[in-house]
Amino acid sequence: MTIGLFLKKKKIREYIDRYNMINRGDGVVIGLSGGPDSVCLFFVLLALKQEYDLTLKAVHINHMIRGKDADEDEEYVKQLCKEFEVPLESLHIDIPLLVKESGRSLEEEARIARYDAFEKAANDMEEEGYSTKIAVAHNADDNAETVLFHMARGAGLDGMCGIAPVRGIVIRPLLEVSKKDILNFLEENEVGYCVDGTNSQVDYDRNRIRHNVMPELLQINEKALEHISEMTTRLSQVAEYISLEANGLLQMAKLDDNKLRKRTIATAPRVVASQALKEYISRFMPYQKDVAACHIDSILDLLREDGERQVQLPYNKTMVISYEELYVIDKDMPKAKPIFNYREFDYEQGMKYPTEIYTKWFDCDRITDNVVIRTREEGDYLCIDSEGNRKSIQDYFVDEKIPRHLRDEVPLVCDGNHVMWVVGHRVSEYYKISTNTTRVLEIKYAEE
Repeated sequence: MTIGLFLKKKKIREYIDRYNMINRGDGVVIGLSGGPDSVCLFFVLLALKQEYDLTLKAVHINHMIRGKDADEDEEYVKQLCKEFEVPLESLHIDIPLLVKESGRSLEEEARIARYDAFEKAANDMEEEGYSTKIAVAHNADDNAETVLFHMARGAGLDGMCGIAPVRGIVIRPLLEVSKKDILNFLEENEVGYCVDGTNSQVDYDRNRIRHNVMPELLQINEKALEHISEMTTRLSQVAEYISLEANGLLQMAKLDDNKLRKRTIATAPRVVASQALKEYISRFMPYQKDVAACHIDSILDLLREDGERQVQLPYNKTMVISYEELYVIDKDMPKAKPIFNYREFDYEQGMKYPTEIYTKWFDCDRITDNVVIRTREEGDYLCIDSEGNRKSIQDYFVDEKIPRHLRDEVPLVCDGNHVMWVVGHRVSEYYKISTNTTRVLEIKYAEE
């Protein structure tokens, strides 16, 4: 089967056009491992090069895991690119060392390193003036294995959609082509390729699916791969619709300071609220996959409860489900340093009081101790009316629905245990300016 017949029979050109993967004049970075899938992709893009006026560049990663075998793969890729005059960038990345530093799995670390290298190469081509895509060689078998892997681990709708044909600038032209068809094409045309021995080891979960589960499914129905691919396409359409609804929900729920209105999320259909929360939390994470279904379910289950609740997220972040708001806090974020400015002056009747939230006046004659700026301590209180009735700071925080994680950070201007000012909130009635005031202490609050 010639490359032209392969493209036509497997409808690869139609698949590329359906998802607008490449446009005329594009630059394309090819992830070229030397394995059969990437070699097949290499020849597919070579065949389309003239038709689409493509500028190709291959990137090969030696993960420094398989020793001599990896070096032989690299040499094969170099010869292949030299023969067909495709520029090659070959990189050595010590994945085992990175795993020790990050604690991630070998597979995950290798994947991150590959895509970082692909993106850098794409950025370099962009700087040369090309609109650039990154082509990787996932096939129909990979897609089916991914769906089964997500099912086994417990996935939401996104996980059941399988591998996306296009994600950002990453394209997958062979996603509907089976591994069997790829191997047949290479063998019929006597095209060599490299074999990664680790792919035959069933120590990895995906390899167990590949070697143990997929053959059984194909015994049940020889069109299993095709049916799984069709299912992921339909589910992707459903997911796209729900994502649109979720983005609309996020717009309706949006508050200042990147917070969400709790009631808006709580009253939405659960499937839409779930996707909205996933997309919202993903903004605070390096990768969307870091947001697991268990995080979303925990948040949804707490939305209708009163008071404040918290759900711990990856990377030392916390989702706060407050009285009326939802928001994410980062415990590693450095706190702003408060700055207080003071001045004292004689009071004259008719003076205009400051209206700014963070500028307050106090009756100096009523201050009995040294004024101290601190956070709450046991026994703190403030006067809530002109009769001198008191309320503990703890009760005040609860009544005002100040989030629990902020209560030990709210600055208090104190005269002993008497709180003169809960900064950003209220002043004690006892220290307010009156007709008997002769001298004023003005305090201004700011953050560095």
